[in-house]
Amino acid sequence: MELKLKINTKNTFPKGGIFIKSASAEVWLHEIQNIGLSLDSIAVFPVPDIRANELYGCLLVLNQRTDKVDIRGNNFLQLIANKLFIPENTLITPELTEDEWSNLFSESYHFLHPEIGLVELKEEVNWTDLLQLPMQKEIEITEALKTVSIPQFITSMRIEIDQEKILETIENPPSEEEIIGKMPFDMQKVMKGNQKEMDKFMAFLDKNPKMALQYAIPLDTLGTSRGDNYGKFSFGSENVFRSFFSKIGDLFGGQSGGLTLIFRLIFVLFFVSSIRSCSSGKSNFIAHDFFVFVVILILAVLIISFLSGGESSGSGSASGGSFLVDSQRFSTLQSKYEKLAEEFIEKREYQKAAHIYLKLLKNYPKAAEILEKGELYSEAAAIYLKYCKNKQKAAACYEKGHAYKEAIEIYKELNNDEKVGDLYLILKDKKEADKYFNRVIENYKMNFQYVKASLVYKNKIGDVTEAQEILLQGWKTNKDAGKCLNNYFTNIDSAEDLSIAINDVYKNTVIPENAPVFLHLLKHEFTKHEENQGMIKNIAYEIVADRIDKNPDVASELVHFNKNNKLMLKDVMKYKLKAKKKTR
Repeated sequence: MELKLKINTKNTFPKGGIFIKSASAEVWLHEIQNIGLSLDSIAVFPVPDIRANELYGCLLVLNQRTDKVDIRGNNFLQLIANKLFIPENTLITPELTEDEWSNLFSESYHFLHPEIGLVELKEEVNWTDLLQLPMQKEIEITEALKTVSIPQFITSMRIEIDQEKILETIENPPSEEEIIGKMPFDMQKVMKGNQKEMDKFMAFLDKNPKMALQYAIPLDTLGTSRGDNYGKFSFGSENVFRSFFSKIGDLFGGQSGGLTLIFRLIFVLFFVSSIRSCSSGKSNFIAHDFFVFVVILILAVLIISFLSGGESSGSGSASGGSFLVDSQRFSTLQSKYEKLAEEFIEKREYQKAAHIYLKLLKNYPKAAEILEKGELYSEAAAIYLKYCKNKQKAAACYEKGHAYKEAIEIYKELNNDEKVGDLYLILKDKKEADKYFNRVIENYKMNFQYVKASLVYKNKIGDVTEAQEILLQGWKTNKDAGKCLNNYFTNIDSAEDLSIAINDVYKNTVIPENAPVFLHLLKHEFTKHEENQGMIKNIAYEIVADRIDKNPDVASELVHFNKNNKLMLKDVMKYKLKAKKKTR
């Protein structure tokens, strides 16, 4: 029987294979990969050419649907009776029956093509024999270190600060770039106490406040005498003569009490001796000798006083000398500094204003307050810490400025464990925060402050179970029992859980001593959930019944549980009147 192929307009049989026309196995692999097929999902058969020992191509037997397969430049094949592959758009003649297909063709696939004829496909391609694997090289793999994970969102923020650098910017602000060549006052004379030069300086301060600030004279209000006509200031130069006359002024002006007393005694002795000498007739000779003696004594005292005063002045001021400024100039200079500081505050130049109060007016708390007002919290904290020695305010400023590390260290020194725990919570370090919260709780428990301890458990640590346990402990030990049990019931939201808790407390912990407190708390719980009112009313009745014989007034408590029963109040009043009559 001769089988022939005829051209047809469509495929009569289902697609079952793909034909790749090439004699190279390498091309076969490339095409299979480009089509998107895996070797596990197909069977590949080589197709021989009409010439001996040559290949015409290969046939791919598909084990999957071919609707979405892009075969590129290759050809689909039709599969007839699972026996014979023929090209697309062809028919086979003559038509065969099923029995003829079984008898004429073996179990192997066959391929009928107009160029090579009928071919039996016996053996599949053994890729192991065709493929030559590359030589494996031993290579050392260097693994990169694990990278730092980039957070998706910020959970907390803190600022690292250098206290010394912050203080340096306040204590020594940067100077102006422009420097006036010839100043209208002589700074050396100002430092020596020349009053005229002081007036020139203050006039210059009015006209050029920023420049004058560089040459400003600090006022140490603690080292001056504001009530007298003169205030004493120490500066960088020493004027011997001025100091000498200042000592004389102090002696005769009453500023040195001991020496003034000596002069008064000398004057009395001199007066008495003069009278005696006059009465004895030897006044001229004795008076002259005594006058010489007194003059020598005065000079000696003055020299000793000057030398001792010079030493104390030198030791009391690292600058060395001193001079006198009258109170009017002192007040004027101080007011000018304060006015200049206020102008800087209005301009929001808080660091310059703080510098004036810190270095010139020596008002450390005010300097810190100004920086705090300008939200320069780290700078304010540094001043509170170094100059004011106020650790509490320093820690509060560090906290406002998000310098949590510095704030934590100070709060630790102050033994403020709860604040330390709060800041660790902000830093998302719950383990460390709970450590300090537990210290707070233990301290509260030692002082029988069970309500406060429960609030730390509930609000800080987030452990409501432990909070309830400690409240029950306070109720059982009668330490602020009413508040403990009230908070215990408040922490229960569900009506069912509240009902269970009330019954449990009543059955296991209520005794005659705490029954009045428990009854009083039931009045509040009675108004919470309507479904619990019947149960609570029954418990209230039981407590009243147990105590009414000894205390008839307890009957009034029933009114709170029967507000809609108008007869209840009358019955209670009648009962109380009868009970009073019996006692009489």
